[in-house]
Amino acid sequence: PDPQYIKITDELTLKGLTQYYAFLEEREKLHCLNTLFTKLDISQAIIFCNSAKRVELLARKISQLGYFASSFTQEWTNVKEPVSNLMLDLISLFKYRIFHDFKRGETRCLVSSDVFARGIDIISVNVVINFDFPRQPDTYLHRIGRSGRFGHLGLAINFICEDDKNTMLHI
Repeated sequence: PDPQYIKITDELTLKGLTQYYAFLEEREKLHCLNTLFTKLDISQAIIFCNSAKRVELLARKISQLGYFASSFTQEWTNVKEPVSNLMLDLISLFKYRIFHDFKRGETRCLVSSDVFARGIDIISVNVVINFDFPRQPDTYLHRIGRSGRFGHLGLAINFICEDDKNTMLHI
């Protein structure tokens, strides 16, 4: 009847994880990402977007830049027309393969929605990029927490646009 609120920590941060914020305009994001690819030593990176549509678009844009990026979204199962069980099995197999190829290190860069933000522990992920800044503090923590796992150093880079400033300051 008298619930207690217990806050474990006062700050949203993880040991061994360095966080950077790049203030840009939307149209500058892809150029900034390209620059990061050329300047950073990336073992593996996860790039987060706020929607499945943006994930697919960004993965295509990265490919046009000459890099390979696989994409992973929850939306693949939200097919509008009726599909067979075989089709659903193929979609599940495709998602499974993308995840395991990334986990085995066969893919260097994964563009994802928040479906990949929780419960995924891949030791070689050393960079997380919030291409779209998340709207919720817990989402932010879970996203950046994919890097710097198991005592390794990690890097979180956040692209901040004018519309994101208040959310960033809140977080």
